[in-house]
Amino acid sequence: MPDVVEIYMCKPGQKLEEGAMVTSRDIYDKEAAQEDAERRCKVNSSLERIAYYAINENGDFRPYYSYTNPNVRPLAAKKTAGTDGGPRKKRRKKKAKPKTAWQKFKHWLET
Repeated sequence: MPDVVEIYMCKPGQKLEEGAMVTSRDIYDKEAAQEDAERRCKVNSSLERIAYYAINENGDFRPYYSYTNPNVRPLAAKKTAGTDGGPRKKRRKKKAKPKTAWQKFKHWLET
């Protein structure tokens, strides 16, 4: 029974070290780790792999449980908005026209 369990979660194409890491004190056995992994994959279907590492009070760790999501949903590709499939060009902002002398005088009268 581990003191603390580190949970590493990665998406397709990611290494475990690049993914997210959380800790848990609620996982006491491998059945609980399996239930936790299945629940996490239901909540976030883009997770491909989850690995559990047991940490003891000395700071030593060992692999505890590993789960690969069989129903992983691949990450959606970024959609391009251009007509030819390329990226959309950004519009330039129009420069503000300088006020004429009459507009400045009119503004001065109104205030």
